[in-house]
Amino acid sequence: MDYKATIQYIETKKGLNHDLNQYRQWLNEQLPDHTQLPKIQVGGTNGKGSTVAWMNQLLSYQGVKTGVFTSPHLVTHRERIRIGKTMISEDDWMRIYQQYEAFFEKENLTIFEIDLWMAMAYFLEQKVDIALIEVGLGGRLDATTALDYNLVMITNVGLEHCAILGDTIEQISYEKAGIFKPGYVALTTETKPNAKKVMEQVAGYMGTLLGFVEIPFKETDDHQVIFEWQDHTYVLHPPKYQIYNLSLALEGLNYLGYTLKPDCVQSVIDHFHWAGRFTIARKDPLIILDGAHNKEGIEALVASLGHFDGHIYFSVLKDKKAKEMLNVLETLHCPITLVSMDTARLYDLQTLNYPIINEKQLMVELQNTKDHTLVCGSLYFIGDFYKAFTNK
Repeated sequence: MDYKATIQYIETKKGLNHDLNQYRQWLNEQLPDHTQLPKIQVGGTNGKGSTVAWMNQLLSYQGVKTGVFTSPHLVTHRERIRIGKTMISEDDWMRIYQQYEAFFEKENLTIFEIDLWMAMAYFLEQKVDIALIEVGLGGRLDATTALDYNLVMITNVGLEHCAILGDTIEQISYEKAGIFKPGYVALTTETKPNAKKVMEQVAGYMGTLLGFVEIPFKETDDHQVIFEWQDHTYVLHPPKYQIYNLSLALEGLNYLGYTLKPDCVQSVIDHFHWAGRFTIARKDPLIILDGAHNKEGIEALVASLGHFDGHIYFSVLKDKKAKEMLNVLETLHCPITLVSMDTARLYDLQTLNYPIINEKQLMVELQNTKDHTLVCGSLYFIGDFYKAFTNK
């Protein structure tokens, strides 16, 4: 099979991951050097990928060679495995896959287990200085938790994937805190008292040193965020919600002994980009693409927008709380149109009582609109529009 056919094949290999001890044993047997590679694990409901992106860009700016593992992808599967900002090539992806293909088939690894395995093999081959690993789902039973880490992080806890992780903040906090291990240090920007209590209990039981990260900030009238860190003042541009992810990244790298120069920090802030997160696809008229895909993500997006006068296009998958997300978007007092996608995972949009168009119609609308526009609700949804407007 060629690359495209192989990707289509492994994307059918979904389901429950293997026991973590078993997965780790396989890694130890075939990639024994994985234990020597410095690594940071980032879990949480929202902001995992952004926190990894902040650390990647801060470290890369200073010449540190990073391996980056994130999911899901926005445009191409290869986005999940990167060296710095450069994703793995098709040739390298196929070469590594074919090297372990017989093993993947024999043990029936899931797509996520395959992705993580290939990332570790590639990072070791490329001799990265540190690997930045985003949790896939939850934490306690996630394949990434089979690895050793120098530091683990949790961004925040929200009500998502409730059928798998539980339907209360306490239950989901327990699953997220499942990445804690004896002797580890864990950092979080979570502020909800019930979530913090669960994390503290798990940390106490596991013997994990847990730190709560909070960098005070103030917001200006033009929605810029001003904050101080290590006796220097920085200016963060919208979206405001990135202050929490940046705070976690700064404190995490500082804990690990990285010296971050003030000019480096501000330069990374000024040029920060994480595809599909408050992406300005066009400035005049304004088109914003944001993959916020749960209530908490939509709340953070709305808070960052401030006053928005335009049109909202929204689509959502069926495992999400669509009505709650729309209730938050309605506080912007803008017209909302739903967009149907060609996927069995789509929410039943007919039950939501908004106008509905399809993706092709939306593409025409975006090409011709004179209104400010927000496209949001799902990373799966915004991928094609990101590709069309950014030529990625």
